[in-house]
Amino acid sequence: MEKFHRECQRWKFRCEQTQIPSTPTLEIMLLSLSEDLYPNVAMCFYLLLAMPVSTASAERLFRTIRRLKTCLRSTMTTERMS
Repeated sequence: MEKFHRECQRWKFRCEQTQIPSTPTLEIMLLSLSEDLYPNVAMCFYLLLAMPVSTASAERLFRTIRRLKTCLRSTMTTERMS
């Protein structure tokens, strides 16, 4: 863990010293990264690039639950309300 922390500090220092854009993308960061010098940082970037960006499945689930609740609320009778 200490090795990874030192590697991240070196990477941060290098980024501050070079002319990397203020809001770089992960692709730009990977292109400017020497994988031999920063293997752990490179692995983190690759993992971040592989992660899904969207949470569509969770959003679909919440939308379905909302529709079900709306349907149940609209079909409430006086017996169910009490």
